[in-house]
Amino acid sequence: MKKLLLFVWVIFSFQVQGQIIREWMSLPPIPVEMPAFHDQKNGNNQSFTPVSLLEFSTLSVENLTPVPEGIEQGTKDFQWRRSDAVDGKVRYSSRGKKPSIVYNAVYMANTEWMDGSMTFHFSTPAEVFIDGEKVLTYEACNEEEENVPKEIRRNWIPGKHTIIVKSLVLPNSPQTLFSASFKAGDEFKNIPVEFTLSPMRGKNIYDVLNGTRIGDIQTSPSGKYLLLSETEIIKGKSSRITYLYRLTNKEIIYSFYGKETTDITWVPGQDKLSFLIPEGKGHSLYTYDPETRRQECLIKADRSISGYRWSPDRTYLLYYQSENYSEKEWELRKIEGMEDRQPNYRTRYFLCKYDFKSGIHSRLTWGNQTTSIMDISHDGKQVVITTNRPDYNEYPYSKQSVYLMDIPSNQIDTLWQDRPVSIYCSFSPDDKQLLVSGGANAFGNTGVNIRKGQIVNEYDTQLFIYDLETHRVDPITKYFNPSVSTSYWHKDGSIYIIAGDTDYIHLFRYRNGKIEKIDCPGDVIQRLSLPEQGDLAVYTASDQSYPTRVYTLNLTDLSTQLWDNPAEEQYKNIVFGKVKDWDYQYKRGTTIDGRYYLPADFDPSKKYPMIVYYYGGTSPVERTFGGRWPFNLYAANGYVVYVMQPSGATGFGQEFSARHQNNWGIITADEIIACTKAFLKAHPFIDPQRVGCMGASYGGFTTMLLQTRTDIFACAISHAGISSISSYWGEGYWGYSYSTQAAAYSFPWNRKDIYVDQSPLFNADKVKKPILLLHGTADVNVPTGESIQFYTALKLLGKEVDLVLINNADHAVVDYDQRILWNNTILSYFAKYLKGQPAWWENMYKNKNL
Repeated sequence: MKKLLLFVWVIFSFQVQGQIIREWMSLPPIPVEMPAFHDQKNGNNQSFTPVSLLEFSTLSVENLTPVPEGIEQGTKDFQWRRSDAVDGKVRYSSRGKKPSIVYNAVYMANTEWMDGSMTFHFSTPAEVFIDGEKVLTYEACNEEEENVPKEIRRNWIPGKHTIIVKSLVLPNSPQTLFSASFKAGDEFKNIPVEFTLSPMRGKNIYDVLNGTRIGDIQTSPSGKYLLLSETEIIKGKSSRITYLYRLTNKEIIYSFYGKETTDITWVPGQDKLSFLIPEGKGHSLYTYDPETRRQECLIKADRSISGYRWSPDRTYLLYYQSENYSEKEWELRKIEGMEDRQPNYRTRYFLCKYDFKSGIHSRLTWGNQTTSIMDISHDGKQVVITTNRPDYNEYPYSKQSVYLMDIPSNQIDTLWQDRPVSIYCSFSPDDKQLLVSGGANAFGNTGVNIRKGQIVNEYDTQLFIYDLETHRVDPITKYFNPSVSTSYWHKDGSIYIIAGDTDYIHLFRYRNGKIEKIDCPGDVIQRLSLPEQGDLAVYTASDQSYPTRVYTLNLTDLSTQLWDNPAEEQYKNIVFGKVKDWDYQYKRGTTIDGRYYLPADFDPSKKYPMIVYYYGGTSPVERTFGGRWPFNLYAANGYVVYVMQPSGATGFGQEFSARHQNNWGIITADEIIACTKAFLKAHPFIDPQRVGCMGASYGGFTTMLLQTRTDIFACAISHAGISSISSYWGEGYWGYSYSTQAAAYSFPWNRKDIYVDQSPLFNADKVKKPILLLHGTADVNVPTGESIQFYTALKLLGKEVDLVLINNADHAVVDYDQRILWNNTILSYFAKYLKGQPAWWENMYKNKNL
């Protein structure tokens, strides 16, 4: 009984007095000097005092990464060590004859949103930083004010926070620098809060939005050099650098900084770079030779060229010039077809050529349709070009023509006129064939591999080889389940293919009539660069639990090697939970692939809330690391995240992707419900009463529809969802054209069973559980009204619904600050309904009582 009373007293004392922060770590003291003329007053009649050293002598606090015994990044010998602290009082006994700055740090970890205050007692001038932001400055340095407490009261989002105290130590300063304690608000006094010296933590939204991003990669023609672009993002502000490396030893030979130097690429057949620089009233084209380290100007201050493409024989450049047929200002305008609603539709682009021998610019194409380059033959004599136009008289309402242009004469040979299925073409190494990518029906039924009665899903991209002389078509991916993203026909005769393979993106090679998967690191292959000569290619890839890395690939033996890991420093202290596969045999012949993410501290004996995510449309939810839906981040907040791939997704074969046509949830909603129930049954660590679902765009539609079909989800979040298929079909910029792949030959007047019966709006009375609707006010893909009308229906029906609009956001939220708020909105909503923690949501969206 005495032990119990003692425990109760300790808890009571902790809640009343606060939690003393007992451990800190510190950097060595940094001596500072008073500036010259410090005894003079400035323009504001202010004197420079020793306390002023706090403000003007500093490290970049927001970049500090305190680790016990760790050397601070960017310094040579600044090592973090455990501070001299007794009963929470941080001391510094060493004194010099000059002032010095001392940094002390600790981490605070809280698993729930909370309100709380941190109280400091200072003996010397100091500044306090929380997560890189200065929140308190203490300037007094007289004994009377030493024990006056200074309080920082704030809201603490879930996660780990960095607390740094920057102290000014003067020759006569006392030994004790400061002490600190933490006290939670009354409502949150039972929430565990830990103060620790360990930097290890889960992924957060700032990790997703900031850091180094790998962009374009280009190996030089010989394979000796690598051109690599990086974008560094800090608090939403980006800077771009393009590096020229020697591939073998990673020596940086040259760096292009900023955005003024554009169109950096290799000159065909030479290890020389070319690029544009704005000069005069135009652009100049320069080359750079990494061997001689010299630049040469090829074209000076030209007003015509703002982008270009080299001919393989280096005799000319191709570029575009535009003509805009829009009125500069208008009050009323007659719309010339559905596409005319879109910005820049009345702008047309035409093909031009610059000849190096004569220095003459010439126009290659004319007319009223944009001309696009597909590829240039290796001898430079022919160019594959294409035009596209809408045709509302015949399904699927667009026509593509593909031509072969003879460069010396500008004469064209029509390869295909008014094709209903769009394709993309590139030359074979000998220029006798074309590698064609497009839907399975690009050449009639030649490449089609679906069941009778199905309609091809053209988003499931296939490859064909077309012989220019015989016109023979070889559908090389007809029985290949992955969906092609990118393809390269190399000089060695092999075709290298990046393709969506279920929820992975893998690398394949086609040769001798067979496609083989190249076994190389990476869940999601992003880019591949092949040298014209040599056997060392470069590719980038990310994993489901790690950002982009750069690898080399030996084309002879297919061996790989990690070449660069730009995010290594950023992610060295971030921990991830396991990701496990879980596929469900839904019905005979239908397996629904899935995977689930676990918290890093997962304990199978506990019960966890779960978020179910899906798209439900034509694309699989790939194993990307970051993106709009960072599943590792949700897992770091204590959720199990189950991601599934319902019928209709590409990457599982043509028959599976064709199920997307005329579906609109008819089969996918039942699949999601069945898979969720089966997952709950198979995994007892999930609390079935705390399961939520979420999706965006078509996935937002799926989320709305699910809420009309089942009550197994405690809550749901729909971002940019479609509530009425007919209004999306008619109003969204791409509504009617997307519907050719989602509802082929089906319209509001002939398929009420789709446009009405499958629309969540017309089933709103069946919604039983809370739903959050998120939508950008400038969304032209899925108009904002799709969420507004569903909100209106649910409000009038007395359902529990919230609508949050993102100001001026289009289909995706890309603004840095908005993205953080949007992310926190999602997490706070799930915390309210899946964790029983409404405080975060209520703090973000206080009742206006209107």
